[in-house]
Amino acid sequence: MFARLDGQMELREAIQFDALLFFVKLVGAFLIPYILFLVLCGIPLVFMEMAMGQFSSLTSIHLFSKFSPLFKGLGYSMVIISFFVCIYYNTIMSWVIYYLYSSFTTKLPWSWCDPAWASPKCFSPFQDPIGDFSSIDNMTQALVQTENNLIFSKDNRTRVPAAEEYWNRHVLQISEGIDQTGSLRPELLICLAVAWISVFFCSFKGIKSSGKVVYLTATTPFIMLIVLLIRGATLPGAIDGLKLFIYPDFTRLSDFQVWTDSAMQIFYAMAPGWGGLLSFASYNDFHVNVYKYGIAIPVLNFFTSLLGGFAVFAIIGYLAHQSGVPVHQVVAQGPGLTFVAYPEALSQLPGAPVWAVLFFLTLFTIGIDSQFGMFDTFLSALTDEFRVVRKHRSLFCGGACLLLFLLGMGCVTNAGMFWVQIIDYYCAFMTLMIICITECVLVGYIYGAERFRRDIALMIGHPISYFWCISWKYLTLGTISLILFFNFYFQKAIVYEDYVFPSWSIVIGWTLAVSSTLPIPLYACVKLYRSEGSLWHRITSSIRCTADFGPSSIMDRKMYLKDVRLVPPVMGPEYPCDEEEAMTKLDQTADHFLTLNQSVASTAVLVLPYEFP
Repeated sequence: MFARLDGQMELREAIQFDALLFFVKLVGAFLIPYILFLVLCGIPLVFMEMAMGQFSSLTSIHLFSKFSPLFKGLGYSMVIISFFVCIYYNTIMSWVIYYLYSSFTTKLPWSWCDPAWASPKCFSPFQDPIGDFSSIDNMTQALVQTENNLIFSKDNRTRVPAAEEYWNRHVLQISEGIDQTGSLRPELLICLAVAWISVFFCSFKGIKSSGKVVYLTATTPFIMLIVLLIRGATLPGAIDGLKLFIYPDFTRLSDFQVWTDSAMQIFYAMAPGWGGLLSFASYNDFHVNVYKYGIAIPVLNFFTSLLGGFAVFAIIGYLAHQSGVPVHQVVAQGPGLTFVAYPEALSQLPGAPVWAVLFFLTLFTIGIDSQFGMFDTFLSALTDEFRVVRKHRSLFCGGACLLLFLLGMGCVTNAGMFWVQIIDYYCAFMTLMIICITECVLVGYIYGAERFRRDIALMIGHPISYFWCISWKYLTLGTISLILFFNFYFQKAIVYEDYVFPSWSIVIGWTLAVSSTLPIPLYACVKLYRSEGSLWHRITSSIRCTADFGPSSIMDRKMYLKDVRLVPPVMGPEYPCDEEEAMTKLDQTADHFLTLNQSVASTAVLVLPYEFP
């Protein structure tokens, strides 16, 4: 994501796309609902949240305390989601770091069966104690068997690829179930510590430190994806993989799971509802063209996903060509794709260690960027809300990293993969949709879409299309509501490969999901209880924006207060009736402020008048 941070234009990639872990889902028919949800939900929500953050210069908790005090709990829900996801996200980063470290060798460790971790079923096309690889035909036959073993159920296989055994038996040393915790994996624990140390140094000084790091993390993935694409496109069979990626299978559109996955990917890729967009946009200068960036960022995100998809499926096409099986049979999903199928493919490329380093370095840069983005959302919201935290930000940052590291230790045990699946499946998606629905209602009906449209015009100097009002009030709100309803209606029990999770673990998953949503109604009840008057008066007085909501700059606020009298919020505060008196008081405050901050006086600029159609 490109954002204006601390008054300086900077680049920050906001690929909440879970890196390359989900590129496989872009195959064929997935692109159609994905593009549809991008237009109906992704772009309008990203634009709306960026505009809210930039207009108020506030992070999530503080923003909603002024925008709609009754729903201040939205900010706390955003913080809790980011907190939960940070726990397991860095676990994934620990896997990436381990594979990256293991790639610095002349012979990739997952390309052959090491007796230290391999079972009698382990099989490698480059090392077969039974077969003979003196000819190309024998090698191809072995590759066919390797890839077929990736497809069949574990119970029906007589041979297991070395890459899969390396993942399950060496890296994870996975147990039989979530109730068999086992012991900590020392290597992964060290990698987890490295991941959190990296996040700390990216975040401990606030936006200044993360703003510098982002120059590297925002550009490196693009360069490496392009390199991987060029290399993959020159391999035999690449065109077959690209055809699978591009050509849609329209019969899959009747599968509701495709639509659910598309919608879920929008919330992970575009990051609405997480609080990160609000947080980073709050650092923008008031007059940055948020309209341009609010549209450009989701579109750039989408094309980045396409770029990654082309790079990956070119290599998958090569793998299918080498093994002699259809391309769609080579593709796996989830962690098995990233840590089994991809390493298997990379091991068969000429100069395999080099490409493995590039691939996992790409994953690392994308992942660490997303991670410190979520962590900074959590950190900034709390530092803005609590002064004691603000005074000791570096200390609090270190304490938070240590706490999340300790909580993440459970994810690097033998049963860690199962806990990652639980947190990932239950914690975020439902709460994100509830948050976004509430935001659309507040902007469209409580504050007023037309008032919000004029606020954006104050920032960018010209009015935007009325389409955005229609989108926030009807199209986006209706689409997310339908997604939430059908997601509940078609809810399926969580499974990992062939493992069915026990009931008690599902209860824990739903408890985590509810705990991230609970602050919304809980804080609303507390707010109503503490208010005075009739129930209706308590609701109406608490749900509307406060009188001090608006631009933080004195000069910009004067323009806002003049314009708000022309088109007030649908349910707004009672501003002083005597505009002259109000402006006089504001001028006095401005004079006092500019006296204390002489540097501001030379840069303060009033927005020029404009006409609305």
